[in-house]
Amino acid sequence: MPNKKPQVVYLHGLQSSGQSATCQRLRRALPKHEVITPDLAVPPEMAMTELKRLTSLISPDAVIVGTSMGGMFAQQFRGFKRILINPSFHVSRKLSEFTGQRLPFHNPRKDGLKDFEVNDKLVKKYEKLEARQFDPKSGIIGRHPDSPDLVWAFFGTQDTVVNGKDEYLQHYSQYQDFDGGHRLDPDTTLNLIVPKILELTSKQ
Repeated sequence: MPNKKPQVVYLHGLQSSGQSATCQRLRRALPKHEVITPDLAVPPEMAMTELKRLTSLISPDAVIVGTSMGGMFAQQFRGFKRILINPSFHVSRKLSEFTGQRLPFHNPRKDGLKDFEVNDKLVKKYEKLEARQFDPKSGIIGRHPDSPDLVWAFFGTQDTVVNGKDEYLQHYSQYQDFDGGHRLDPDTTLNLIVPKILELTSKQ
């Protein structure tokens, strides 16, 4: 029986989807991997439920990669190898700037949604999740032993959108700065993120 492909789960940022240019770029750069790119639900409790379901379908050796909001969700995959890129640990703060508005999705979604409403209820739901995101007893999965050594992060030195580095270093130690902004650009993806994914999956 042939060996299964190594699995990579990519979690997108706010206002994006699993059909983004980054998702497509990762698939092209990792032809020997199974790259899984779900659309994250806007309500965080629904996203958590969907991701908990996903953990029952993937290998314990899967590498979880998340950018911005996706980095906040990826961090909570206890027991998995995780790569966080410009993680936004406080999505609620950004959302609160747009309360009462509708924000568009920048990429097509499988559910067909074009935009979503930002209201106080949505902001409070994110605040509730964020308050316990580093609690070792919470998280998307807890059946595997977890360790800070399973987590890596990359921070753009020109990121003017979020700055989660100090908070990250309160819990983890492995990180690298890169010359870039908040959005994951092609050069960073191919020259920094893909090599790290290959390094982690080669150890399986």
